[in-house]
Amino acid sequence: MRKILAFCLFLTLQSSIVNAQYTGSFSVQGSVNKFYPVIFTDGNWGNNRATELEIGRSDINLNEGWRGSLISKFRFHDLVWGNGSGFADVEMQANNGYGGNLVPFIAGWKDASLSNSTQDFIIWLKGQTYYSYTSNVPQKPIVYDDVQKALPYQEVNGPAYIYKESIDNYVNSRGKSTTGSLFTLDGGLNYMGGDLGLGTFDTKGYKLAVNGKVRAQEILVETNNWPDYVFHNDYRMMNLPELESYIKENKHLPDMPSAKKAEKEGIGLGEMNRLLLKKVEELTLHVIELSKRLDQQNKNK
Repeated sequence: MRKILAFCLFLTLQSSIVNAQYTGSFSVQGSVNKFYPVIFTDGNWGNNRATELEIGRSDINLNEGWRGSLISKFRFHDLVWGNGSGFADVEMQANNGYGGNLVPFIAGWKDASLSNSTQDFIIWLKGQTYYSYTSNVPQKPIVYDDVQKALPYQEVNGPAYIYKESIDNYVNSRGKSTTGSLFTLDGGLNYMGGDLGLGTFDTKGYKLAVNGKVRAQEILVETNNWPDYVFHNDYRMMNLPELESYIKENKHLPDMPSAKKAEKEGIGLGEMNRLLLKKVEELTLHVIELSKRLDQQNKNK
């Protein structure tokens, strides 16, 4: 009986160790307009597990700072001498209050253990701000804000790092960032309310922006004002001398964009197909007219 109780106690202790949570707080000083490198550790590297770290400040006036609120969660694994399987999955929400605007607290992160055994992981955090953290391993945040620790932070066998003045492109201050790829195997609907950029962070206001080539079996473009009006009796079309004069002056067909404009702004598939069809229809009318003239000339011979 004692052996059974001892074994149960051992399992309980092991479970408590595995699921332990370590909490603490720290402040980043310096300038409120800069983001400073704070060093955390991948303490689970030797345990063959990912390290989990949450950094937050639920109260927008935490420590009387009126900086805004942040809830973030990092799940990461360092490379440590390039061992591989390194990654960082990050989720966060940052705001200056209910219904307010985005307030960035995190400008970036980086594994700083590629050429060393430090297990260091850098997170750039806004200055003049107080933070709390929870982790599944003990953490002792080291803050390089030129007050608590002098800048730069020197990665062992690597580059030196200072503060950032803007957030990196990969940082999603209101959502998720991942270094891995995503597979969705369900054949159901996957909804995205915002814009989607493939190979680019700047969608220029379009729902989908792709920096690269796209291959598809078929693309359906919805359009209106299809140019059947060219065949209406009241349609006014340039005669051939007028068309020749326009081409000599502009070096492109009427209604069509110039090469310079097309290179700068691109072309809309729907609009370009509409214009091309219009020109084909106008060309067809010119051919019909020329054919009639030719027939008439042959009759007059």
